[in-house]
Amino acid sequence: MPAFIPAAFADAFGDPESPALRWTKRFIGVLLLPVCWLMLETLFVLLGADTLAGAYWKSSGFIFFGIGCLVWLVLFYGARCAPMMWLYVAGHELTHALFVLVFRGRVSKVHISADGGHILTNRNNFIISLSPYFFPFYTAVAIVTWALIEWTVAEVSKPDTVWLYGLIGFTWMFHLTFTLWMIRRDQPDVDQNGRLFSFTIIFIANILLICMMLVVSSPTASFRGFGQSLWENARTLYPRLVESLSEMYAALPF
Repeated sequence: MPAFIPAAFADAFGDPESPALRWTKRFIGVLLLPVCWLMLETLFVLLGADTLAGAYWKSSGFIFFGIGCLVWLVLFYGARCAPMMWLYVAGHELTHALFVLVFRGRVSKVHISADGGHILTNRNNFIISLSPYFFPFYTAVAIVTWALIEWTVAEVSKPDTVWLYGLIGFTWMFHLTFTLWMIRRDQPDVDQNGRLFSFTIIFIANILLICMMLVVSSPTASFRGFGQSLWENARTLYPRLVESLSEMYAALPF
């Protein structure tokens, strides 16, 4: 699926076809592998210490979030169809367009169909290219729409926020399942930046998004605690790695 077609190509990080840039991104991808592990470790700390230990998983918000996720999983694996694909392509291309505007580019055309899509623009960089794989477009739409509804009707009837959690679960799982399903296929967005570089950026961004969602929603989690966990994991990464390698070496039969 040609997900991105630039009209007057202007990459903020250089020509993506340049061999030097490709090797640079490959090298950066290797350097980011420990960061991927650190982010995963920090997520587990956040889940264990701040979410599970704090019994946040028993709250109505978390339960509705889980129900939203489950409903989408049933639909995705049991009733996946062309309209769902069209919605995914629409979110994919509109995310590209949104990030083009963020980087002060111009979008001259957006094409969307169930078979694929593309946009015409005068600007591209790796963030624009990879944005649909880490930015949950429909989750953002749900949150903004909910905020507008609360702002306009709050004086008459304040909607129960558990339904917002359900919408976030439903739309975020939409993003996650389609991202995992599509990224295994040939994706120009991923290939033009190198698969190692692209996968590390996508992984880190998605884990960071999950952590931020937990911090914002859980009463026992905080940005300070998240930062402290990340710093502690980073500070002790090298000693822990050396210790593990030493134990593995000592266990060898020679």
